[in-house]
Amino acid sequence: MNEINKEERMQGLSGQQVSESKAKYGTNELAKKETESLWSMFIGAFDDIWIKVLCAALALKVILAVLGIFVPALSGGNDVVEIISIVIAIALATGFSTLSEYRNTSRSEALQEEYSKTYAKVVRDGKLVNILTSEIVKGDTILIQAGDKVPADGLLFEGKIKVSQAALNGESRDENKAAVTNMDEAESTDYSSQGKVFMGSVVTSGEGYMIATVIGDSSELGKINKALTDTSEEEERKDTSSLKLEGVAAGIGKLGVSAAAIAGILHVVLTLIRADQAITVVSVLLVIAEAVMLMASIVIMAVPEGLPMMNSLVQSMNTESMYKKNILVSHKAAFSDSAYMNVLFSDKTGTITQGNLSLVEFITGNGEIVDSIQSSEFIEAITLNNLAKISSEGKAIGSNNMDRALLSYAIDHGYNDSDNDPEKVEEISGFDSEKKCATVKLKNGLVYWKGATENIIDKVTHYMLPDGEEREFTKADKDKVEEQMHAQAKRTMKLLSVAKISAGKTVLMAVLCLRDNVRTDAVETVQILNDAGIQVVMVTGDAEETAVAIAKEAGILADEKKDVVLTHEEMEKLSDEELKKVLPNLRVVSRAKPLDKKRLVSLSQQIDNVCGMTGDGVNDAPALKQADIGFAMGDGTAVAQEAGDVVILNNSLTSIKDCVLNSRTMAKSVGKFLIFQLTVNISTLLMNIIAPILGWTEPFSIVQILWINLIMDTLAAMAFGGEPILDRYMKDQPAKRTDNILTPYIKSAIGVSAIFITLGSILILENIGGITSWVIPAGCADPELYEKTFMFAFFIYAIIFNSLNTRSEKFNLFEHIGENKNFVLVMGAIFVLQTIIIEIGGKVFNTTLLEPKALLVSMVLAVLIIPVDLIRKAIMSR
Repeated sequence: MNEINKEERMQGLSGQQVSESKAKYGTNELAKKETESLWSMFIGAFDDIWIKVLCAALALKVILAVLGIFVPALSGGNDVVEIISIVIAIALATGFSTLSEYRNTSRSEALQEEYSKTYAKVVRDGKLVNILTSEIVKGDTILIQAGDKVPADGLLFEGKIKVSQAALNGESRDENKAAVTNMDEAESTDYSSQGKVFMGSVVTSGEGYMIATVIGDSSELGKINKALTDTSEEEERKDTSSLKLEGVAAGIGKLGVSAAAIAGILHVVLTLIRADQAITVVSVLLVIAEAVMLMASIVIMAVPEGLPMMNSLVQSMNTESMYKKNILVSHKAAFSDSAYMNVLFSDKTGTITQGNLSLVEFITGNGEIVDSIQSSEFIEAITLNNLAKISSEGKAIGSNNMDRALLSYAIDHGYNDSDNDPEKVEEISGFDSEKKCATVKLKNGLVYWKGATENIIDKVTHYMLPDGEEREFTKADKDKVEEQMHAQAKRTMKLLSVAKISAGKTVLMAVLCLRDNVRTDAVETVQILNDAGIQVVMVTGDAEETAVAIAKEAGILADEKKDVVLTHEEMEKLSDEELKKVLPNLRVVSRAKPLDKKRLVSLSQQIDNVCGMTGDGVNDAPALKQADIGFAMGDGTAVAQEAGDVVILNNSLTSIKDCVLNSRTMAKSVGKFLIFQLTVNISTLLMNIIAPILGWTEPFSIVQILWINLIMDTLAAMAFGGEPILDRYMKDQPAKRTDNILTPYIKSAIGVSAIFITLGSILILENIGGITSWVIPAGCADPELYEKTFMFAFFIYAIIFNSLNTRSEKFNLFEHIGENKNFVLVMGAIFVLQTIIIEIGGKVFNTTLLEPKALLVSMVLAVLIIPVDLIRKAIMSR
């Protein structure tokens, strides 16, 4: 009953059978993540902690404004301006975030759409037709040939093939698959099964016919894909950037509430003390109501409205520039996390190594190592005895990876198809796994042989030198060859011998040394990442010896006494707590299984590491999704790309360095913006606390507040968003996940500058040392307005000069300033506009014309913020 009827199967399904199968089992299409609409992305942007804070501030302000209509004593003069300011801040922040995410999602979908347009050769109604793999149904008969991707899980019932299952299990070796006569293994999930082939595998040699037995989401690849696209999972780990900004929000909230409480209490106490009329219950209630209004305004004032917009703007600008560098950012928050990444778990094949075997060295019959053999006879031996073909692009395709490596070597040394005469070939026999050799017999009786050296070395009578000269093969020669083979095996070389057999003479042409070379850019990247404080751990399915040798060459394994190497078996024996203790020194995991990678990432995250993971196969997808930032390769599987946060479109490992460097620049830009904006916020808070003590009326007019907000938010975001990317950031150690984003350096910068601006304002408004009297011209019509204009000029100029302090942590304030043209343009424009506003702003800005003397003094006082901050930098640097 389970027997396969070959004749029937070779006819394929009829149209009616296809319809019935489709109705019963569906098609081979894999589940797709539900596409998020622009509107849902916009709503999602409100999930940001800062947007929530702004919305709460807006709601509070609207409530107070409405109450002010009914109780005029509760009305704040600048209610409308503050409401408009907050609305603009929310709109800009969510707008930038939404448009950037929509653009990147569209690109990602386009990439997946292009990737999924693959075709399969299916037998329908006795005819071979080319259809989309998504249209395959259960029971279809499919022709699979060398170079094809297996389009569904199924049984091979005709032919013999080799498949690479690297995309599924990470193993680089080819698996032999042979035809079966029954359906017993139709639903087997064993990758080593003799007749079962799996969706996502690649046929490396041979051809055959298969029956699709498990399709779509039920296939092994489909199960993993469905798990990754399922949105009903538990809440994901919060990204580090958001966690740090939430910490800032909590800190500013406490500061704002504290400042509001102090100002409110001072307002009530001082108003009642200074009252020149009898104190009644009504007057006390009105004073308390005024204090509540003041407290609400101060809490709102403490919120840096520009921060979410700045964050969105910087992320958008950087993800756009990343796309130009062949890096597609799928998840901006995770991309930001690469600034804090301190552990990178990297796949080996195709990531650390090139993913292809290369013929790199040769052992001659006298035990010598040579880099090249180019004799015409040797080239003929490795190209005639070879089932790989030259593609239209001039590259080796088909057969197995060893055949492709040999043909590639020949092509690189000038070989083309016309160099050999196929007519002189009598018989060719591909690689036989039992005999462990492949042969080609020529019509003149000569046989070219290739295979495992141990199968021929005892039969060798002569050997050939690179120039073609033949010599007798002695016992001493044999010993030298075996010694060299042992040494080369330790260097991760795969060994293959080529010989010619003729007239009772067996000539060893060479023992070929093949290897999957380490990428040159990988060696450089590992060094850069190590310098950047990022621990690189290579996780591979290869044997321990091979993994260790590759890790040494890539620079991952540097100190064998301290660095830890584990196999899957050793790692499995360790408890989670034991493995956590080993993790800081772990460098290599060999014979790894797919879930080992996820376990490593998960445990590493539990000890507060920020983890990156690179990968290209389906087997990497769970770990890519679990990691704080998943780097998927552009030529990897669609499943890996869906799971990753960043797709490296050009497959260059150095792009990870670009991601880290760009995100570190983003983090620096956000830090600079925090210094810039919080300095202004805290200065304003301090002035509002001091105002009732010193008996000031409101220090700034409504329009002046709007102008200050404009400088702090939109314009400053543009100025600091384009800060240059500096290689020196890769020399810094990454900040810990639990570290406060407000570092001691940032706190000191904010504190010193805020105190300087506040003291400068007090100096002017209190006329300390007669400075204000000195600049007020004789016969001034409105000395109080002149004094406030003078203070307003100092305040804005001090903010502008402080922006120079802020943009560089070094003593050279103009360092790389030419690389951020936006900064020069924006701050220059603010300076010019501020001067114009003071001179001709008049009634609109509630200012009066300042004479050159007063204007110059305000600038001189403001510029003193630079030497004050330089002293702070000198102290902090110690």
